[in-house]
Amino acid sequence: MSNGYVYILINESFKGLIKIGKTSLSSSERAKQLSSNTGIPTPFKVAYEVFSTDCDRLEKAVHNELNDFRVNANREFFSFPLHKAIELIQKFSESRVEYDEFDSFEAIEILPKIKELFKEYINPSISSVRIYQTSDRVYLEVTQDHYIAGYLKDQLIRRTDLGFITDGLYEDDKSFKPERSINDNVEVFLSSGFTTMAVSSDDLFTAEGIYKMYNNEPKERNNIFKEFGEG
Repeated sequence: MSNGYVYILINESFKGLIKIGKTSLSSSERAKQLSSNTGIPTPFKVAYEVFSTDCDRLEKAVHNELNDFRVNANREFFSFPLHKAIELIQKFSESRVEYDEFDSFEAIEILPKIKELFKEYINPSISSVRIYQTSDRVYLEVTQDHYIAGYLKDQLIRRTDLGFITDGLYEDDKSFKPERSINDNVEVFLSSGFTTMAVSSDDLFTAEGIYKMYNNEPKERNNIFKEFGEG
C-alpha cells in the first residue's frame, strides 16, 4: 500500500472537465507542476484532496467508476460534475479512523462560491479558501499571495480552527463538527453569512467591504460586536 493523496484539479481553460489523480507529496505542488507546462494558459487549482493509506487503490477505483466519462483513454481528465466526483472519492475512501496516525485530512476549495456571494468585497490577494478537516478539527484555510519585486510570490497560509463558532453554550452546540461530513460543514459555512466569514478570517474581505457590509447590515454588525464583548 502507498500513503498519499487523491486529488481533483480544475482549470478555467478546461471548462466542464476535472482531473483526478494521486500524489505521494503535495496536491498543490502537483498542480504547480502541471501548470508549468507552456501549453496550459491558466493554472490548475486543487478543488478537493483527501489522504489515503492506499492512494493507488483509491485512484484506480475512482477511475474505473468514471471510465465512461474519461475524455481520453490515456489521460486523467473526466467530463463529470465536481461535487459528484468528490462524493465518489469519499465513498471509496477508507474510514478516517483507520489512518488517524497519519494526520489525515480532506479539503474542499470554496473561494469560487464565496466570490459568488461577496464578489466585490473579496480581498484581491486571496488565492484560495478551503474548508480543511481532520479527524478532530474543522478549519478555515485562507491563502494570501504577496508579490515582491514583480517576480517573487510569497504565500501566507493561515488555518483558523472553527471550533469557536457556536450556536449555544455547550460542546454539542458547535456549528462545525469534525464528525460531520466535510460536505455538510462546507454548506454550513457558505450559509453562515458575512459576519461569521469575516470573524473567521481577518484577511478574507477588504476593509472597504467590511465597512459597507456592517453599515448596510446593522444587525450583523451588532452580532459581531456582541461576539467579541464590545459595545
